[in-house]
Amino acid sequence: MSRNAISAFLVTLNEADHIAAVIESLRCFDEVVVVDSGSTDGTADIARGLGAQVHHREWLGYAQQKALAAELCSNDWLLNVDGDEVVTGLLAGELLALAQRDDIAAVKIPVNDFILGAPLHGLSRKRKIVRMFRRGMAKYPINRTVHENLVVEGSIAVASSELHHFGYDDPNVFFSKQIKYAQLRAADKLQNGTRGSLIRLLFIAPLTFGKVFVLRGLFFSGYRGLIVAAAESWYAFLKEVNLIRARSSSEPHE
Repeated sequence: MSRNAISAFLVTLNEADHIAAVIESLRCFDEVVVVDSGSTDGTADIARGLGAQVHHREWLGYAQQKALAAELCSNDWLLNVDGDEVVTGLLAGELLALAQRDDIAAVKIPVNDFILGAPLHGLSRKRKIVRMFRRGMAKYPINRTVHENLVVEGSIAVASSELHHFGYDDPNVFFSKQIKYAQLRAADKLQNGTRGSLIRLLFIAPLTFGKVFVLRGLFFSGYRGLIVAAAESWYAFLKEVNLIRARSSSEPHE
């Protein structure tokens, strides 16, 4: 185990369209670990052919699957990317430099979504997610099935370079994923005792749209920003619908 070397890891399922570019973008790191949950499109073979360590594990949920992949890594610094995300050269160099620091526990990285073949505008505020962390100083919340943001103990640096995400390039895929994520997030909230609200159902979509399109500056990205704002509003609305549906089904009926 090296204290300053970086192990990159990813969990995959049918990512053959992007996996080669993803693995190639990680070549500057010490090792690449892939945990595949049963791809049928050759994802695992492509990754293995490009030098990644490939393991198979049936799907455990986002948090548990990523936690397993992290445990399989050899180094102290761990970098998580998805099977449709490419680390740019600028970001790779920045992460290698940050890994030399002893005063930080993790690194938050801006994610630029490609929509219809192009990234979001430079003035549009990007999602920033903790993706690199030091072993033992961050953990995945295994009680969450989606949006498994790391819980970090220590200071967090923010990278200036971007991670390029191609998984939303097709709006049909983008919107279909929001349906899945909304169902999973609603299930998590139900377990924590959250109930659906008709008031939230009425206002959540327009409020989310305004927050994303206006306050985050997605309007700079034109129709691409409009697609992202609409998809995030759709997710928020569907999450509330699922909570209300669960509440209705649990209430006694005469």
